[in-house]
Formats: sequence, C-alpha cells, structure tokens
Amino acid sequence: MKYMFVFLTVLLFIFGCGEKPSYVPKPRGYFKLSVPEHAYQTYVTDCPFRFEYSTHAEIKPYHASKKENPCWFDLYYSRFQATLHCTYDPVNQNLKNHIDDSQALVYKHVIKSSGIEELNIINDLSHVYGTLYNILGDPASPYQFYLTDSSRHFFR
Repeated sequence: MKYMFVFLTVLLFIFGCGEKPSYVPKPRGYFKLSVPEHAYQTYVTDCPFRFEYSTHAEIKPYHASKKENPCWFDLYYSRFQATLHCTYDPVNQNLKNHIDDSQALVYKHVIKSSGIEELNIINDLSHVYGTLYNILGDPASPYQFYLTDSSRHFFR
C-alpha cells in the first residue's frame, strides 16, 4: 500500500510536469471611438480672423486672458474631453519672437517625447505659412502648430 502511494505520486509528477505550457500573446486592444457626423459653424468675432469649427465643439474664452487678449480662446470637445488652446497675436515687427516662443513651447516636451516631427505648411495663394509639430512619445500635448501671413497675423 505504501509503495502504491509512492508509485502514484511519482506517476502524477511525471505526467503533471511533462509539457511546458504554450503562451499565446493576446491581440492588441484599441478603443473604439464613434465619431459624430461632420457639421460646421463659422466663428465670427471682433478678432481679425474667422474660421469654421465643429458644431460638437464649444468655444470658451481663455480663463487667464479675458482682459488681456480677447483673441485667446479654447476650443473644447466635451464628448472627448479634449481642448485645443488657440492664441492670436498681431505681428508688429516681432514675427521672429512669436516663432521662437512657439518653438520653445514645443521643445519643452523633449523630456517626455521620443522625437518631434515638423511639417512645414506653405500656401502661397493665401499667403499662409506655418509649421505643424507632431510630438512623439507621451507628451502632454502631442500636436502643436502655428500659422502666419508673415506680416500682420500670427495664430497658434
């Protein structure tokens, strides 16, 4: 009886530990975002610009600049909890300062980013120029841009 117990225990270990389990990687999971229908409205203001924006967005004045600069505002998408911070400044012989400030804001993300891609925007017909920055990795704001006509307007 004693030998039978030992024999069964050894037999159990032999068959129980014989084959390594095969691990199969799980497929990547992605969020499913249901995007609403495209519909746009025109943003008209006292500022020297206008543009079309989604009807699903809400324009809010930038909280720190209500008295300083009424042309600073946030474009808020409540459904996605996303905010696009927009600023407008006139160019008064200081275009280089505006561009340098924009680049400084972008390159503050170098600590968290794994790289920065720059895409130059050139529209000679409308005299609009700018740069779109795609900040790779895990930055606080992965896309930044600025647009200008090089003589009067600067929009970031």
